[in-house]
Amino acid sequence: MPVEVFVHKMTDHMESARIIQWLVKEGERVEQHQVIMEVETDKAVAELESPASGILKGIRPGAIEGAQVPVGETLAFIAQPGEAVPVLPPLTSVSVQTAGEIAVTRVEAAATQAEAVRPQIRAPPAVRRIARELNIDLGLVTGTGPDGKIREEDVRAFAAARGGTHAGELITIVTSPEPLEWVNLSTVQRLTGQRMMQSIQTAPQFALTVSADMTNALQLREALIDRIVAETGERLSITVLLVKIVATVLKHQPRANASFEAGRVKLHKQVNVGVAIGAEEGLVVPVIKEADQKSLVQIARELQIFREKARQMRFSTDELSGGTFTISNLGMYGINQFNAIVNPPQSAILAVGRVIKTPVALPDNTVTPRPVMNLTLTIDHRAMDGVQGAKFLAEIKERLEKPDLPLELGKAQNTCELT
Repeated sequence: MPVEVFVHKMTDHMESARIIQWLVKEGERVEQHQVIMEVETDKAVAELESPASGILKGIRPGAIEGAQVPVGETLAFIAQPGEAVPVLPPLTSVSVQTAGEIAVTRVEAAATQAEAVRPQIRAPPAVRRIARELNIDLGLVTGTGPDGKIREEDVRAFAAARGGTHAGELITIVTSPEPLEWVNLSTVQRLTGQRMMQSIQTAPQFALTVSADMTNALQLREALIDRIVAETGERLSITVLLVKIVATVLKHQPRANASFEAGRVKLHKQVNVGVAIGAEEGLVVPVIKEADQKSLVQIARELQIFREKARQMRFSTDELSGGTFTISNLGMYGINQFNAIVNPPQSAILAVGRVIKTPVALPDNTVTPRPVMNLTLTIDHRAMDGVQGAKFLAEIKERLEKPDLPLELGKAQNTCELT
């Protein structure tokens, strides 16, 4: 029986994806899990794998490069030699425009409308001069100022759209007294911003912060570092330790490993920890599945692979989906503390600052500098309350300050596990 090929839903907000290219031609044989297509989602460029082994057949009309295809719509089939596949109708909701073409289309539509109804142009002399320098008809520009007045920002935005520039491309416009540069957002950056705005507007969020003495955690890191380097080629990072510890705590504090959906709290059985990674094209959050069941070596390997993929923003659909909790670590950039925004529909996100020497009062009433790290938990109050969040943070702090793992190098090397 033919197996359907379609774009999977990677986030609760994902509704469509744009086909970048087919990597296999119709009639060619593919193996299960072979990458057959690249698509651009709201997260990154994702690799779509073949769901089965067989022959790629029946590519749907309209499922071409540049098309915006709905999630879950059948695009083709994987069949056996000689096996017939259904004939699919053309995609009904298909757009094959690039970002630049869409901008040009909007400009042309605005021009047509302006010719039909030419309103009075309201723009100050300075804005009219800039429009002349950029060869822009102010009659085509929509003003966002009071009473529809055209502002300088409106003219420059129109110029950028008309130019059909690409994400990340600098647009230099020379004006008096100084040149200005405008940068187009990538799809990932634009949609991430929209999701974060929606998160702030729809979820009542608050933050709790604790400081953890990292003395013992850093000693543990040094004890394990040679083994991790031998296994992965990289030093054991604070992020790897955090992923394992947080995953363990999530099993004990299920309200943090939850989603708020349809007025109810869904408690997830799997602990899938997303790790925010910054790249040129924007922020991406690949997911370490069942992190509580994986060793430090396994987590380090996955994070290493994710960082390499983030440079090109190319991930498989599975790597970006299914997250139940998110960690965002900006400590490596010298940030002491920050508040992250909840990644809906998850109930919380942990923001991690750098490890910094801080005066700490010891039980014997002496004060000594200790390596301290700030942890800030941002919470969707609909899914968790302050007490639940405090308990979650307290357990993370305890496990960082007193790692529940044998510090002897030999045993640690044999297992590299946190219990």
